[in-house]
Amino acid sequence: MGDISKSLGRRIRSLRVCRELSQDVLAERAGMSVKHLGKIERGAVNASIQCLTDIAKALDLPLRDILETEHEQGREELLAELAACLPRLSLKDVRIVYRLVTILAGR
Repeated sequence: MGDISKSLGRRIRSLRVCRELSQDVLAERAGMSVKHLGKIERGAVNASIQCLTDIAKALDLPLRDILETEHEQGREELLAELAACLPRLSLKDVRIVYRLVTILAGR
């Protein structure tokens, strides 16, 4: 499949993981098989608009948030997504993220 399918699949997987959902749970909420969701996340199939809508609803997001890819997002959107993910991380992982950010910021 093309780059768009792969980018979209990575985006869906990232949103799912950020919400601490397994593929099983998301697939059930979206009304599809785990196998199909896995193919979508790998970019192995072109997901229909209906499938994407169902996934967005299962993630409690507007469809546009599914369709946005990381490289198209602006600084504020990326910061908001990062901030939404941080509370779900373990203390160890938060410390790792903190170290990376301070290194990148030159502190």
